[in-house]
Amino acid sequence: MKKLNFIFLGFLIIMAISCSKKANVAFIDKDRKAIVAADGQAFKKVLVQGAGKDVTYEGFSNDANNAIIYFGRVNPGFLVSEGFGLNKNYVLKLVPGKKYTVYIYTDPKDAAAYPIHFKTDYNNNIVTETDEDK
Repeated sequence: MKKLNFIFLGFLIIMAISCSKKANVAFIDKDRKAIVAADGQAFKKVLVQGAGKDVTYEGFSNDANNAIIYFGRVNPGFLVSEGFGLNKNYVLKLVPGKKYTVYIYTDPKDAAAYPIHFKTDYNNNIVTETDEDK
């Protein structure tokens, strides 16, 4: 029984450590209207859901330019898919008054992702959860 408790406690500690590392993966920059990697490392895979769309960005370069994804303009260094096709020149335009969820995958093969929630107001400004807490 002690062995089982020890294994369970070890599992909980590992889960707590792995969750705490993902806490600062990325953030939404409202001024630049972009998703920014907190550590400056290039994004591998990012999924943006909202306004009836599922848009996936897959980085094909580890360039520092791939540590940011802009809304409303082309993001070189990413293959983007909305549905089945891949597009290097895709532009994701945010829709006013909609909610979005961004999923950051640190490993493209991993099923677990770090979610970031935000919405747009009716002037198409980005509103984050921290803005609503104020």
